[in-house]
Amino acid sequence: MLFDNPDALLICAFKREHALCDPDPGANAPRQYECRPGCGNAVRTDTHARLLRERADEIYQLSVHAPKPVGKRLRAHADRLRETTEAHFAAARPTEEWT
Repeated sequence: MLFDNPDALLICAFKREHALCDPDPGANAPRQYECRPGCGNAVRTDTHARLLRERADEIYQLSVHAPKPVGKRLRAHADRLRETTEAHFAAARPTEEWT
């Protein structure tokens, strides 16, 4: 089954044995608010990746106005989101290659 997770900006192709969200035994759905980076169930579309980039930009703008320690953490988080986005587009294949 596929589960859209708009908060994490990804789709979960849920397989309990690969899930990093630590689902209960016998669970047939992921723990939506426990989504973890690097999970083998996670799939992002180009739209998800673009929205993730926008979120990174918003977080970076917040960091500019935050106290120094908080701003530093926010910038690091924005950088991680950008890295995820860049990795997505670097690995993406044009639709023409699928046919």
